[in-house]
Amino acid sequence: MPGTTAGGVPEAVPLSVIQEAEGFSNGEASAEALKTTPESLNCKECRSVSKSPRCCGGCWQVWYCSRAHQVAAWPKHQRECKPFKISQNAEMGRFLVATRDISLGELLLEDPVLTMGPKTITEAVCLACYRPVDGSFSCPDCGFPMCDRDCSSAEAHVPECKAVQDSGIKVKVSVFGEINCMYECIMPVRILALRDSSPNVWRKLMGLESNAEQRESTEVAAITQRTVVDIIHNRLCLEYSEELINQILGIIDTNAFEIRLPDSSIMGVYATGSLLEHSCIPNTHRTFDADLNLVVRAAFDIKRGQHLMSCYTESISTTATRQEHLLTSKFFTCKCVRCLDPTELGTFTSAMICPSCTKNKPKVAKKTDKKKGEKSTGKEEEVDLTTYGVVVPKDPSSPSSPWECLTCKSPLDADYVTRMTSVMTEEAEELENSNQSVKNCEAFLDKWSSMYHQNHAVLLNIKYALVHLYGSEKGYTLHDMSPVELLRKESIARQILKVADIICPVFYKACSMFQSGIIPNEMAKKLAQEAYECLLECAKVLSFEPPVQPEGQLGIEAKEELRNMIKWIKEEGWRG
Repeated sequence: MPGTTAGGVPEAVPLSVIQEAEGFSNGEASAEALKTTPESLNCKECRSVSKSPRCCGGCWQVWYCSRAHQVAAWPKHQRECKPFKISQNAEMGRFLVATRDISLGELLLEDPVLTMGPKTITEAVCLACYRPVDGSFSCPDCGFPMCDRDCSSAEAHVPECKAVQDSGIKVKVSVFGEINCMYECIMPVRILALRDSSPNVWRKLMGLESNAEQRESTEVAAITQRTVVDIIHNRLCLEYSEELINQILGIIDTNAFEIRLPDSSIMGVYATGSLLEHSCIPNTHRTFDADLNLVVRAAFDIKRGQHLMSCYTESISTTATRQEHLLTSKFFTCKCVRCLDPTELGTFTSAMICPSCTKNKPKVAKKTDKKKGEKSTGKEEEVDLTTYGVVVPKDPSSPSSPWECLTCKSPLDADYVTRMTSVMTEEAEELENSNQSVKNCEAFLDKWSSMYHQNHAVLLNIKYALVHLYGSEKGYTLHDMSPVELLRKESIARQILKVADIICPVFYKACSMFQSGIIPNEMAKKLAQEAYECLLECAKVLSFEPPVQPEGQLGIEAKEELRNMIKWIKEEGWRG
């Protein structure tokens, strides 16, 4: 926490500083700031009024009459001292707002999980440790496949185990290693059990947004009627109303976070974390510690008054894909700056290439030095190749919007874009599910790069796989690759990082920098300084990640590579 003393107590902030911050955006004190006078502020510790009150520097929300009283109150206030507050309006519901300036990497929140369980779409997993299972051991009481007897007796497994026992018919799971719909009921059953077993947690969960009305007429609701509601009523014979079960399903859909474990992914619901607002360019980064508490840090510097935002969908995806996912699972349409920009902030992750402009691409010449008022020399001026021949939607917020070339203004039918992108996406998924290789990935890129922008999300995901294959696939290790192949690997990695630098928080960028293989770069000494600085940044940023998360493991690897890099520099006799 910035400005803390040796005892961990935040420094005090004078009233004048608070008033100045309140009125900063308009250049003058706001109405709210003018009301913030010494006479209206009571000490949190003694309730008295002071002529020179000071605010807790950790949250900017609690006042004290003296430093002594702030220190005395700290043991109690520490649990609630956060650099944000919960706000609410009719359009957005509840959301989090920064109450002071927050620095990149600063810890914002450690939120304990309210409830967790397997994802609705999952293969058969142990219902205690969530590792994939093969049916070699089953819970003797309910029949669900588990790792062993210890897992079958775990507290987390009690709700569904008891429900199955009470039904009188054990579960028989026969499908392993592929999607098994039997697990869709687990989270709802666990939440229903909390009504009696843990009323406090139940009340917190029921206070979360469910979007019940929006969800009611959707395809998702129709599916879960068969796979969850009917199972709870007819198979498990639990006497809960259909309305309550659907409310719980809505709470899960709207608020659950995916938690990546070493062998599988699960989902968890968090009381305060659920209030993070969505943005396709979030200003926070979330991860999970060893106890699966939600840990949220600032991904950028955040100014006082700004909303705290997290991304609910895949950052490296097209606008259409993100919007469809948010609409069908979270029941809203994103209106962030990226989604409303046809170019997606110049990343063009949804863009196509104009066939006419590709055929007539002009030669690129240096810009003339013609000054204002001078006659043209007739020399050809440089063309902006970043937008030349790029086709984007005129209105990205509308799925039916026509597309248009930024150069020649030629139109492109939205249905055509949808069909072709669907074909390319299906081929990419087939490639991802097969044994990917350098040859197959390069062939895919060669086929589609003439039709889609080089930064298109589907192409970027293939390129991300490709930078891993270059350097690891047999015949393409760092010792095997030719200078041309090494340059290819570096070029692709830098292209990914350029996009990530715009749309992903620094934490995601750091992961990409390390995994891409740019660091350490063994191509030449001239890159040693750059490689060292990149690796140092990655090791620093990833040090925030707990070892139980994939990013935490990357952090450990980054530190080891940093040591190797320093050793290599010394061996080469390089000096900065």
